[in-house]
Amino acid sequence: MDSLLRTTLIKVLTPALAIALVLFLTHRRRMSWREDLGLRAPTGKVLVGWLVLWIAWVALSEVLIRELDLDQAKPWPDYPAGIVVLRILAIGFLGPGAEELVMRGLFLGRLQRTRVGPLGAILIVAVVWAAFHYSYGPGTLVLVTTDGVLFGLARVRGGSLWIPIAMHVLGNLFSLAQSLTA
Repeated sequence: MDSLLRTTLIKVLTPALAIALVLFLTHRRRMSWREDLGLRAPTGKVLVGWLVLWIAWVALSEVLIRELDLDQAKPWPDYPAGIVVLRILAIGFLGPGAEELVMRGLFLGRLQRTRVGPLGAILIVAVVWAAFHYSYGPGTLVLVTTDGVLFGLARVRGGSLWIPIAMHVLGNLFSLAQSLTA
């Protein structure tokens, strides 16, 4: 197996396994996916409201990225079509699903029930999540932290983990589109 296919399969399998592991372990601990993780369907009105807010934020952050000369989406090399499809699956769908399931589903879901409460949990999880994106510059990390706060607010106020998952997927697909057309 060539190295490009191997690294691409790792990008696909890592978040897929993370999703499977979280779902398996929470089921085994008798945690409710609906109540504890927030995997309940949002109302259409609530989902659309959050997605409109998210799109407005992404548009504003694009202006800030350009004006402040922050990290831009990097163009992709000329990958074979199969690799492109697998990487879009990994980065556009599975990655956001795994990150949101762990960060806003499991961690935020549990942390908000402690003394820190929902707002403290949102802020803590947003900062921890941004720390995982340490490879970006400080200005971009502020934007990533703000993304995390919005995802957390959507999870708590929207009552469903599907909302930040959808927001995150849209954001990553937008970034992928920039990389593929650059």
